[in-house]
Amino acid sequence: MDSPGHTAQYCSYTFMEYDTKTILHIITMDKRVTEKKKAHIRESLLCSGLAISSGQGTSYCEVVTDAHVQVASVMKKDFPDIRHSFDIWHGTKNLGKKIIKAGQQKSQKAILSWTKDVVNHYLYTASISSTKEEFVGNWIGILHHTVNVHTWVLPYSDINECNHGPLTEERTKGWLEKDSPAHVALREIVLDKRLQNNVPYYLNCRSTAELENFQNVVNAYASKHHSYNPPLYRCRNRLVALDYNHHINRNVLVKKDGATQYQRSYNKKSGRWAVHPVKEKQNFPYIPSLQEKILLSRVTDEVGMNQPVVLEVDDPRRLSSHLTPVPPLSLNSLLSSRSEGFYNKKETIDMS
Repeated sequence: MDSPGHTAQYCSYTFMEYDTKTILHIITMDKRVTEKKKAHIRESLLCSGLAISSGQGTSYCEVVTDAHVQVASVMKKDFPDIRHSFDIWHGTKNLGKKIIKAGQQKSQKAILSWTKDVVNHYLYTASISSTKEEFVGNWIGILHHTVNVHTWVLPYSDINECNHGPLTEERTKGWLEKDSPAHVALREIVLDKRLQNNVPYYLNCRSTAELENFQNVVNAYASKHHSYNPPLYRCRNRLVALDYNHHINRNVLVKKDGATQYQRSYNKKSGRWAVHPVKEKQNFPYIPSLQEKILLSRVTDEVGMNQPVVLEVDDPRRLSSHLTPVPPLSLNSLLSSRSEGFYNKKETIDMS
């Protein structure tokens, strides 16, 4: 439940296999488990998920997450043998923000026309580099390319030229002037120490875009506009995993001539249209099996539904009945204070 003005109650942590995009498992946690501190939920779920998988015989060679500092710290400290990579989209997004911010100054405005090119170069460099040194050598080349210099000499790198082919004479974008304010601003961004220290996290050029699609399915089963108790929320998330895994490999529809069918979609955030292949209609053959098991469990249950409900051992409601940092007052106390406040306010009104 993520209502406006309040922090989220639950966090769902999903483990997806990178190549097949199959959901391995999904863990949910109430923030009451972490002393009502939302910032600690990510690390707790990550450690719990990796521990569960390891106990089931699953071994990890690499874990891909978003660029979260605390998660990176946990991976480095508790799981040093597992390679940790960041989603390349987060790297390019942060880079684009820095360039746009630098271009807000009038003397550096020329850098804005190179935003897309610099971001694409960062993505390309990550895709062709296998070491930090190789990445830095290719990455710094953008400082020379933007001033129309395509060969250079660096004492710490063997890379000394651009990888592109011959440039056409027809250009709509001007070059930057060497050592101009815009070029100096770009140099500071490209040579930023923190950016270069994070290079190892992007060398494999990984993406978690499929997880964003999965989260859309989660919102369909567990809307943020409704409140669920912990067991129900956990159950709904597991249903999402069943749904997603069953439909992940649906076939793409084709026309009579054998061509792939596409559909258009509009992204409000980017303001652009996109096309996507149309897949087969969803089907849910596993639902009758679930219904059968539910029915059998009720028929064979000797306790019955009229007995008092006992909370599970790990139910967060055992820790606290509320989510707020301040315990709620009684209803009578709140009504009394509300009435007193109303009359005090009324007495201060000037009737003259």
